[in-house]
Amino acid sequence: MDRRVYFWHLKALGYCNRQMRVWCKSHGISWRGLINDGIDADHLLSIDDSAMAQAAVAFAEASDWSATPMPGGTVIAKKCL
Repeated sequence: MDRRVYFWHLKALGYCNRQMRVWCKSHGISWRGLINDGIDADHLLSIDDSAMAQAAVAFAEASDWSATPMPGGTVIAKKCL
């Protein structure tokens, strides 16, 4: 099984585009690649073991690593983190 964190997982957690762009740039990750293809969960944790990265991986796992957003566009957090 492909263990990937997709863009929708991050948005559902309330992570805002502006800060995700900054994060991508500082970690050498393609912003467009993150949007289109997500990021391998193990790679994400190897470059950033923060609580936010761990939450993203946990949520992606809870959603069965789905590349397709949950019905209704579930948003867990409503503010930009």
